[in-house]
Amino acid sequence: MIKILNQRWSRYYLFVLIVIILGVFLRFFLLTKQSLWYDEGLTLSLTDASTLQETIEKVRTVKNSDRFQPLYFMVLFLWRQMFGESEFALRSLSALLGIGSIIAVFFTALRIYGKKHALWSLIIITFSSFCVYYSQEARIYALAIFISSLQLYFFSAALVKNEDNQGISIWLFSIFTAIGVFSNINFCFSTIALCLSHIAIYKNLRQWLQWWLPAAFLSLPPVLYYLTLPGATDPESIEVSRLGFPIIQNIIFVLYGILVGTTYGPSTEQLHGNDKIQVVLSYLPHILLLVIVSTVIFLALIKVLLKHKKNNREQHPDYFFASVFVMTFLLGLLLAIVTKFNWVPRHSYYLCLPLAMLIPSTLSQKTGISSKRYGVSQFAQIAVISLIVMNIYSIFNYYFNDRYQKDDYRSAIQYIIKNRPSSTKSVILFGHPRLFRYYGDFLSLNGHDFGNELRKGIADQNFTGQIENLTNRADTVLMVVNREHLFAKGLIQKKMSDLYNLDSPVNFAYFKIYRFHRKIR
Repeated sequence: MIKILNQRWSRYYLFVLIVIILGVFLRFFLLTKQSLWYDEGLTLSLTDASTLQETIEKVRTVKNSDRFQPLYFMVLFLWRQMFGESEFALRSLSALLGIGSIIAVFFTALRIYGKKHALWSLIIITFSSFCVYYSQEARIYALAIFISSLQLYFFSAALVKNEDNQGISIWLFSIFTAIGVFSNINFCFSTIALCLSHIAIYKNLRQWLQWWLPAAFLSLPPVLYYLTLPGATDPESIEVSRLGFPIIQNIIFVLYGILVGTTYGPSTEQLHGNDKIQVVLSYLPHILLLVIVSTVIFLALIKVLLKHKKNNREQHPDYFFASVFVMTFLLGLLLAIVTKFNWVPRHSYYLCLPLAMLIPSTLSQKTGISSKRYGVSQFAQIAVISLIVMNIYSIFNYYFNDRYQKDDYRSAIQYIIKNRPSSTKSVILFGHPRLFRYYGDFLSLNGHDFGNELRKGIADQNFTGQIENLTNRADTVLMVVNREHLFAKGLIQKKMSDLYNLDSPVNFAYFKIYRFHRKIR
């Protein structure tokens, strides 16, 4: 009997190991295939420093929301000192953090629910297109998800009866809560949801105070740090993308992105066009499948929660994670409404963790870490497997479908360098100058001020004269525009037509390069 049990455990952990190895592969596979994009240029410029203190000062004074997520830039600065600034070096930190997250999620689910549930949670988070995507980007989100997963792992001791060494877990939870708050201000919302869900579901004031008083105390320094930042009490002063369409579109996009990633349906570049309704309709089969699968999982989860209630198990972890998911979603929505910023899936990165815990509950029901099985809904099982397959399809698109490529600075700059004779000047009307230097272009002129004025509709009437002066009356001008959708359609051509004739523009992912020839007068 013991031999049979050992064999089962051996097979189980062999399968777990295989899934983790696949997770490692997915997070490092084709890590440098795509160029660094605009936001990674922000990361690069903020970590261009000679000392850690200089990095902190740059982050504190930056005009965009990066000032509220300082930890990643501090860690990446140290990482760059050790491993350099190649594309692989910059992104490998996120890949390693992504691997750490899937391991933490597995052990959290194992502690709370048991082996079968933990395996499903591991598979879901491993093949999450959303998590893979941000594990391959030199931005803060992989670090934020990793710290959130560690916070949840140590907090899981509060959800399991007769757990030993809770004192150690309480302090480690408190430490990682404070670290998380310092890593990203949105972490505060997921932590508030954890806190409120804990007292609402378990109704144990003494235990609640034991866990949350130390966490609150240790989190005071990062909270005070945020309050001392410029613009901390004036969201309008922070440069972020503002809502340009109904909030319902943001809600749908956030849920869609968390569930299957942003490379499942239409690409974000396609959605910036004037024909976005037609584009969405062309992906109708994809969207309908997602709606059906999500609905089946949602209804199965409701059934599970009702069954817990019927059996007087209202303090079941499923109730807790359902509460966390709903509260974090509503807090993110509230932030978007108050600050009027463009709410996208990456701003709600913390939603992927309660989902990874909840979705396997639609397949089996257990009390605590018991292995007793109460039944499996066939439809729910098909839906969960379908969701995993949809995520794999989304990951495939991310790797191999150029339609989903991010800003292709690498190709655009190679074209500029190759097609810029001495008589030609290139002007960056919109784009990140640091990435131009990163990919070897030190000659393009910075026309950001003109570009921003043009984009906001306050450009000088003599716009072409300004470009002419900037380029020292060059006969040919390459006008380089990253994210042209930020400009009114046809505006650049119209403004330049006073003094220049336009050749056929050249397109790269999120890039348009116009070649203008000065008119003979």
